[in-house]
Amino acid sequence: AGVKKVAIVALGGTLGSFTRYLFTESIARYSLAILIVNLIGVTIAGLIAYRIRPSELSETFWIPGFAGGFTTFSSVAVIYNSQSSVTAFVYFFGTVFVSLIILAALQPKQRA
Repeated sequence: AGVKKVAIVALGGTLGSFTRYLFTESIARYSLAILIVNLIGVTIAGLIAYRIRPSELSETFWIPGFAGGFTTFSSVAVIYNSQSSVTAFVYFFGTVFVSLIILAALQPKQRA
C-alpha cells in the first residue's frame, strides 16, 4: 500500500475511533452503545461499497479507515465479562445477523 493510502486509513481510523468514543460516552448502557456503533459502522461501509461508489481514496478513508475505527467487535469481550455467557453469545450473533441483514438490504438488486 502506498503512503497516501496508509495516511488516509490512519486519518479515517482516528476519526472513527474518536467518534465511537464520544458516542459510547453519551449513552449510559455500554452494550447498547456498542451495538448501535457496530450497526451504524456496517451501514456506513455498506452505503459506501454498494450505493455511493466513491473514488478509491474516499472509499479507503470511509471503509477500512472510518468504519474500521468506528466499529468494534473486540468490545464483545468486555460485554462477555460483564454479562452472562448466554447474553454475550446472543449479543454477538445478533449483531452479526443484523449486520448481514443491513448489508443485504443495501446491496444492489441483481437484474434478471
